[in-house]
Amino acid sequence: MSIAAVSPSPYWFITRGTGAIALVLLTVTVALGVADVRRTRLRGVPRFVFDSVHRSASLLAVAFVAVHVVTTLLDGFAPIGIIDAFVPLHSAYRPIWLGLGAVAFDLLLAVTITSLLRQRLGYRAWRLTHWLAYASWPVALVHGFGTGSDAKTHWLLVLSAICVAVMLTAVVARVTAGWPGQLPARVSALGAAALIPIGLVAWLPSGPLAAGWARRAGTPLSVLAKTYGTTTVAASTGGSTSGAGSTTGSGGASSLNGSSAVSGTIRQSQLPDGSALVDISLTAGSGRLHNVHIRIRGQAAPGGGVQMTTSRVSAGPMANPDQYQGRVTGLNGTTVRATVSDGHGSSAVVVAQLTVPPGGGPVTGTLTTTPSH
Repeated sequence: MSIAAVSPSPYWFITRGTGAIALVLLTVTVALGVADVRRTRLRGVPRFVFDSVHRSASLLAVAFVAVHVVTTLLDGFAPIGIIDAFVPLHSAYRPIWLGLGAVAFDLLLAVTITSLLRQRLGYRAWRLTHWLAYASWPVALVHGFGTGSDAKTHWLLVLSAICVAVMLTAVVARVTAGWPGQLPARVSALGAAALIPIGLVAWLPSGPLAAGWARRAGTPLSVLAKTYGTTTVAASTGGSTSGAGSTTGSGGASSLNGSSAVSGTIRQSQLPDGSALVDISLTAGSGRLHNVHIRIRGQAAPGGGVQMTTSRVSAGPMANPDQYQGRVTGLNGTTVRATVSDGHGSSAVVVAQLTVPPGGGPVTGTLTTTPSH
């Protein structure tokens, strides 16, 4: 579990956006393809316009996928090479889920190339290859959930649900055209289409939506280490770094000065609004601040971690664990700096230097407190 995360590059934001747009365009392309098979006509719209929209959506989908791939390679956050974009299971980064993206990309390239060479290949060869667009859609959808950093966000879940609904509608429209002729084949197609939403509902809660997915998906330890605190990030706390209460009582100052070993837990969860929440609960072996609870909220970062926007810190002795209140004033990897005060003139700077196991487990470290003046 990470505390601070590496600030994402502009390439990462472009990769996220183009991936989502490509999924929408691919959904539109397949749906229009099904409608074209049924010779659907819109009142007042010439047929060549319908065909032109279908062709344009296809080309745009390929273009956005290409940008998606290029920005992924340029980002450099994960060890993804150009071969990984074409060869499935070659990448050291989430090989299965990135490999599905390579499969979808290869299928789209095959459709595009054969469409450009349609006159030379003949209609039958082109038509058989064109059906690959249907196969690329579910592969791309699963790839997005398996490798994307937005898998837990509400907007992507809603967008994906809409795409699935559009695809199911398109398949039903295609299958029911000419019903009940070739009934076994039509029923089989409906059953195969139904497997997509059923499979997602069964897989997502224990997969991409569950805690620790980045590690279980095959993210290399070197990448996980980036979000486990090897890089300093600036914390946006909305104010200065000085704590509440600028004076310190004489009795409180001496009791808030020292260092102690700590142990505890760290958990990251997803909030309904799509933001991430990190909870750190620590217990010190000695000192006045026996219990320390740190809560950090922010935007989930790629591969795990949180870009902090707000925070809350409570600390105190065993008899009064919430005696001191404050906020995080700085993050440097797995080192958390906070300022706390009891509201009666006693305040301190708390620095927790933590060791977070990559595979999860108890957190250990050192807690240092100094009076704040």
